[in-house]
Amino acid sequence: MTTKHIFHLKEVVDINMLQEIQDRFSEATGLAAIIVDYQGKPVTQYSNFNAFCSRVRQIVAGCSGCEKSDAYAGIEAVRSGQPFIYRCHMGLIDVTAPIVVNSQYLGCIMTGQVLVEEEILDRLEWITKPKINMKDYPELEELYNNIKLISLKKVEASAQLLFVIANYIAEKGVMSIVQQQLNSQNMRLLEETRARADLEKALKEAELKALQSQINPHFLFNTLNTISRQALLEGATKTSEIVFALAELLRGSLHKIGQSATLAEELAYIKNYLFIKENYMRDRIKIKIDVDKSCLDTAIPLFTLQPLVENALVHGLEPKEEGGSLTIKATKQNNVIHLEIIDDGLGIPPEVVEEILNLKSPTSRRNNLTGLGMGNVFKRLHYYFGADFQWDLKSKLGKGTRIFLSLPAQPQKVGYK
Repeated sequence: MTTKHIFHLKEVVDINMLQEIQDRFSEATGLAAIIVDYQGKPVTQYSNFNAFCSRVRQIVAGCSGCEKSDAYAGIEAVRSGQPFIYRCHMGLIDVTAPIVVNSQYLGCIMTGQVLVEEEILDRLEWITKPKINMKDYPELEELYNNIKLISLKKVEASAQLLFVIANYIAEKGVMSIVQQQLNSQNMRLLEETRARADLEKALKEAELKALQSQINPHFLFNTLNTISRQALLEGATKTSEIVFALAELLRGSLHKIGQSATLAEELAYIKNYLFIKENYMRDRIKIKIDVDKSCLDTAIPLFTLQPLVENALVHGLEPKEEGGSLTIKATKQNNVIHLEIIDDGLGIPPEVVEEILNLKSPTSRRNNLTGLGMGNVFKRLHYYFGADFQWDLKSKLGKGTRIFLSLPAQPQKVGYK
């Protein structure tokens, strides 16, 4: 179910143009005017505001009466969908006209501050009772007597004119935004189709066994299920983002085999992987990447950190009902990069930790203790950096796991040592 977009007047109308129209309207008709949004907040400056109303608004009770008059009139105008002519609390003629597009109320036009013939004036509805007595303010009586008298027909015609113009402009603005949204959606759908085509092509051109760091098929299946569920829960935007992340993930896997990469490139790959996993696990995991910028150009074998991150998620956090957090840290000291992958998941049993630590032995042939080959990762890093590469692992059941890696900071592309 999609949520209907709520438009705002400033979003759909050029306010400068609206101000220009309002000013010219006031000059031509002699009426004061202002345009407010659906919350009653002005979006234009007052045009031709008369001295009497200015003085009334300087009095606390008078200002309160003006605000109540405006609020009641706005409600009535919205209810009727047409300009509403009334007497304000000080007896002047005001008009409120709603701006409505596609049944959505965007704001209203307020104009008037004039008087009409006495016999007509008596027939018009008071919007609210007077809040102040003009006899208590002699200057108000003088200002009131200077207010121009115009025909009711002119008031009605003027209000209708501004009502038609403002609604026309607002409707055009909404149509323009809707068209932009449709164009944007079409572009996203085209990009999604292209991404899917690239993914299918990549899968046909390469065998999974060619990947140096294999992607667990269960991860692919879970990702596709995530995409399907997301498509049911919302519009195409989120689904498109997941598809893009998966396409980038596989594209990197399939096209950079045998290459090294910077730490920044490896992290970009990991971020796509984590984006997909976050959607799959919903709110059960929190990701933090804290990497010093000085580390980003360091060269490492491609797909060496991702298997360690995947192990932390698959074996540490996913089985944990309440989920947890995963942190990737990198600092640089004395031209050495120190990397840490930390999770507060289920932890690793002591006997398995012992087996993993035995991988440090030159005679060890265990490469696949945790499904994606932790031993293979460490051996690849050792082949690249030789004795300059060091690693360690600490884990406690129920508390989590921390993996330490240290390697030389070398921005050039690396090769086997």
